[in-house]
Parts: sequence; C-alpha cells; structure tokens
Amino acid sequence: MSVLFLVAIATPIMEIVLDYQLLQKANLNIFKFIKLDFPAVTNPIGPFGAFFAFWFVTIFGKFFSISLLIGSLFLGFFMIFLKKEKHPYTRIISFLIFAFFANIGSFAVNPNNLDAAGIIPWKFYIFLVNIFERTGTGIISLAVVLITLIFIFDLENIQRFFVFIAIKLVNGIKALFIISKKPKKMKIPKPKKAKQAKKKKKPKITDHASKKDKEKKFEKPIIPPQKMTQNKDELSETLKKYAIPESIRFLSSVQPSKEDREEIQENINKISEILIDKLAEFGVNAEVKNVNIGPIITQYEIEPAPGVKVNKFHALSDDLALAIKAKSIRIQAPIPGRGLVGIEIPNITRDTIYLKDVLESKEMSNFKGSIAIGLGKDISGNPIIADLASMPHLLIAGATGTGKSVCINTIINSILFRMKPEDLRFIMIDPKRIELSIYEGIPHLIQEVVTDNEDALRVLQWSVTEMERRYELLQKHKVKNINTYNDQVNELRKKCKTTEEADLIDNAIPYIVIIVDELADLIMTIGKDVERLITRLAQMARAIGIHLILATQRPSTQVLTGIIKANIPSRIAFKVPTKIDSRVILDANGADKLLGNGDSLYSSTGVGGHQRIHGAYIEPSEILDITKYLLTQPKPEQQIKIIKDEDIFQGNFEYDDELFPEAAAAIVSAGSASVSMLQRHFKIGYARAGRLIDMMEQAGIVGPHVGSKSRDVLASEEDLKIYGYIPE
Repeated sequence: MSVLFLVAIATPIMEIVLDYQLLQKANLNIFKFIKLDFPAVTNPIGPFGAFFAFWFVTIFGKFFSISLLIGSLFLGFFMIFLKKEKHPYTRIISFLIFAFFANIGSFAVNPNNLDAAGIIPWKFYIFLVNIFERTGTGIISLAVVLITLIFIFDLENIQRFFVFIAIKLVNGIKALFIISKKPKKMKIPKPKKAKQAKKKKKPKITDHASKKDKEKKFEKPIIPPQKMTQNKDELSETLKKYAIPESIRFLSSVQPSKEDREEIQENINKISEILIDKLAEFGVNAEVKNVNIGPIITQYEIEPAPGVKVNKFHALSDDLALAIKAKSIRIQAPIPGRGLVGIEIPNITRDTIYLKDVLESKEMSNFKGSIAIGLGKDISGNPIIADLASMPHLLIAGATGTGKSVCINTIINSILFRMKPEDLRFIMIDPKRIELSIYEGIPHLIQEVVTDNEDALRVLQWSVTEMERRYELLQKHKVKNINTYNDQVNELRKKCKTTEEADLIDNAIPYIVIIVDELADLIMTIGKDVERLITRLAQMARAIGIHLILATQRPSTQVLTGIIKANIPSRIAFKVPTKIDSRVILDANGADKLLGNGDSLYSSTGVGGHQRIHGAYIEPSEILDITKYLLTQPKPEQQIKIIKDEDIFQGNFEYDDELFPEAAAAIVSAGSASVSMLQRHFKIGYARAGRLIDMMEQAGIVGPHVGSKSRDVLASEEDLKIYGYIPE
C-alpha cells in the first residue's frame, strides 16, 4: 500500500489539484461507484490515488507525505528482515523528525515553496516565526536536522568520518608547510582568531559555572540533623562559626512577561489622548511630557498650562478613572522638585516583585547603611533600599490583607541575609501568635517570640532598662553612638595581650530591633503603659542601637497617638478604606487610592513627600527554609537575657530547712542549679532536694524552671554573705 501511495503522491502538485477538481465536478455517489463511472484522471493510481494524494498533500505537504510513506516502508523492512536490529524505531522517528524540520527549513528559505505546503507544517512554521522570526526558525530547523542525522546514521560512524577528514586536513597542511619552507607562512592568523573567539565565549561559560559553584559551595555549611548530634569536639571550626545564608539558594524569582509589557506600551498613546481630551472637557489644558512604565503602575507626567490650578487634578481623579476604565488612579500634584503632575494608572497585568531581585540588586550591594532593608521597587522599577538605623524607627499600617505582614517578613529576611547575631538581635512581639512564630529559635532572637501582652510589657520595660545601661556605657567611654563605641571597644581588645586583660574590657553591643506585629492589641489591653515605654524608646533609643518596627491593621487615633507619630517619622501605609485612615498614618491622602497586595506609600525624613513603593514578596516556604537553616547555626557567644523583676535576688527570705544555707552556697559556687545535683552533693532524697530548689527560686537565688536545662543562678556569694545565709 505504501508503494501505491508513493506513486500517487509523486504526481506534480498541479495535476493532483486538477484531478481532485474533476472528482468534485463528477458528483460521485454510491451508484457511480457501483457502475465504476469515474472521470478520467492523470494520476497513475486512478481516482483513488487522486483522492488520497490531494488530502495527504493538503494536510502534510508533499515532501513530508513522501517522508511518512518512506518511513512506513522502512518500518516494515526492519520488522520483517532485520528483527535483530537495535532501536529501529529510534532511527525511523529520527527520520520523520528530520523530514518534518527539513520541510520547515525549506519554508524559511522559500516561503512560496508549494511542494512543502501543508496545513500542519505551515501552521508550525508560522508558530516558530512568531517567536524566533524567519532567521531563527531556519537556524532551529538546521540544528534539529543535524541532530536527527546523528541518530539516523549512528554517532560512532559520524565520529570516524570527521576524524578521518581532520587527519587528512592536518597531513595536507603539514605537507604544504614542508614544501613552501617559508617561516612567515607558519604563522597562520586563523588559528589565533579561533582562539580569541573561544576566549570571548569563555566568560559566559565561566560566569554560568561560577554561579553553580557558588551554590555548591554554599551547601557545605548545611549539616544533616544526625551530624549535628555529634560531640562538639568532633565538629570542625567552620561549623562553629555562623554562616550568613545566601539569597541565591533560598529565594526565587520569575521574570515578567514581555508580551504584557508590549501590550502596555501599545496602550500608552491611546491613554495619553484620553487623558488630555478628558481634562480639556473640564477646561484643564495640559500636555503629556513623559511616561514611566513600572511593574505595577504607569505614571503619566503631565505639564499643566499656565494658570491651571493643581487642585483641579485631584477633583477630576474619579472622572479620569471612569474615562480610562481603571480600577483607581492616584494623582501626585505636584511631583516633588518638578513642575509636573503625576497621574498613576494601574497596569493591565501586574508583575510580582520578588525579594531576591531586590537583595541581589546593585543598589543593595553598594548600600552603605548600618541596617539595610529591602522594601521593594518604585514606580519605575528601581529597588528601594532603606537604612533602619537612620530612620530610626518604622511604622507600618494598613488594612487586613494588603501586604503588611509580608512587608515585615521582607524586612526581617533582608536583615537575616546581611547581619550576624553578634551584630544584631531581634525581639519579636506577636499577640496574634501566627505571623512571627515561624522565627522561633533562630540565633538572632534574644528570647522566644512574645505572644502574651503581659510578657510584652515586661520585655518593653527591659528594653528601656537596657537602653539606660547602654547610655551609661557610652558615657563611660565618652562616645555618642553605638558604632563609635563598638569601634573603640574592638580596638582596645585587639591591643590586649592576654585573655585576662580582654575580660576587663566591656563587650561590643549589638543592634536590637524590636518588632511589634499588632500594636493596636497592646494599646487596647495594656494602654498607657505601653505607649509610655514605646515613646521613651522612640525618643532616646536611636544612638544606642535599639530600633522599633511597629505594625497595626487598625490605624486609628486611639492606636497611633500624636506622641507615637511625632517620634516615628518613617512610615509605610498600605491600602486603607478611607481618606481619614490615610491621614492618620501619613498626615495626607493617598493610601485610600492604592491597589493592595503590597502597593504602599513610604514617608521618611530622607524622602521628599510620599514615595510609592511596590513591596517585595517572599514565599512562606522560603521563610521556612531560611529558618531551618538558621536553626543549624551556632548561637552567639554573648548571650542577652531578659530577667523578670521577681527573678532578681531579694534576700531576707525565711527558710524552714536547716540545709538551705549550705545548699545555696553549693549552688552559687557551682554556677548551675538542679535537683539531681543537690541529691548527689548532700545525699538527700528527691522531695527534699526539690523543696530546696523551690525555696531558692522564691528567694531569687535561682531562676525559674526551663525545660530540661539547669536553672540560672541569679545571686552571688557576696549576696549570700550580705543577707546572712553564709558567714563572711
């Protein structure tokens, strides 16, 4: 059958078309088939061949149709005569792919090639041309043809063929040099050019490889949990050192679609005309001077005619949104430092801004601030990096689901990717118990994530005490800020020759960032006490490295009081339902016109006016991976502990066990407290030893019970002597 079909298709294209037209004019039906009343056709296989040839060529094209039939002949040949042949189907399929792309390649050379025409090949050719253009389609077709030839004729045979040709060429060149005996001709420029060309290509290959090498090198510090349970003596020195995570391993990003960007560019002229015409209807003459296409919005910079009041643009915002059919638009009148009005219109499709792109940007790598945080990108797509140390505190507010919690996570992870625990520590207060609990146990935390409001009050009280202690250190060393103090202390430690001398010098102090995820809940439950502590920290804590990040989803005047706002000039406002809420946060309108999902307005002392920022995004799974890695890292050598007021040694405690003074002295001298220790030391029962430990806790000699760990010893031998527990 394949032979019959081949003969039928071998007829010229024009004859195939004419034969099929004759069959159509004959109006064939069942009676004509029975009587064999067929029109005379030129096809050598008759009417059947004419019918088959037309439809086969129409669907597959003549060239590919012949290839399909030849492939079926080869398949039958292999199945009947060469049953032992290995992988016959691979060669046949390779042959068909070869024929198909050779057909596509012929279109690239000559699009009017009728022999190659066919519905399937032509549609596929058009698909490739729309993506790669005609030249690219030809190159791809040639590459596929060469690859399939390797599978058809066997790679080993092809290698032998090229090796044979290469040997002959080398021998011929050597013979020419020997005959000519001209040393100048020995210096052939072509090989040098080839080497230079290879050198130019190498950087691309090495750059790509270097990225992989970095990823591989970064995997070394991550140790499986089984290895972490080994003895400390068996661990290498590199594992004892904290290794900062790398964003390239833990974070991901997706490039925006070029098609969406092209669609936005096509609509620019149309929207510009609509804006100018609509403004003219209301008597506002203006001209579009510039258009900034951003990842989320497009800003049209408009120059109003002389005599036009700026407030007219604000009044017409709803009318302009109706004309453009936009969800909402924001008017920035005027743009700070320029004589233009900005009209910000949402894009048809939004690009997601990933934290990885912000952290790996040039702006972040060249940033000189002490505590760099990546906030996102501006309306032009430029990364926005801020210094928390210079803010020095940050207020984040917005309605539920607008991106407030994601913003907090991006700030935290921006710090985790750049700073070690000995440089910066966190205190996290999360009354909702779900947002910040994922960071539980990381080395940067001073203590566990605070979820109880009473504990939050205690932590803030400790922060004020720590602030006062640090100011005493600054006064002692006669310096004005934490950076100068740390530099001075580190220099003094370098000059010390012995560890005893170094122990006499004060330690360097890390930054402390206090994050409160829901300020409204603290204000409503505890009230003025929290406001007083936050106000004191906001007023005085900048110089000694304590910084606040306060977040709330209820931006009311009862929560964001005038005292708090006066001491926290840096603010981020996400979308809010009303203009009143916007004015509470920013003291200006605008947050009610935002789009949500990370769209925000940023106000700071170093930023003129209110800067629109599209917040960076980090996946919850990425945060989990980062925290899992940080849990494998060592804790900082300098431990900071928050001690409750009731845990401080009180003295004057009345005890009812004669063994209490000796037990207290033994505990203080040992530096740790446990029931089993007292049992072994004094050879007493568990009940009596436990009772002694409880009395010591009531007296403030030891701290509270913490899991399986030994209790902390809070008193010293001098304290015991002062209160008469042991003789002087």
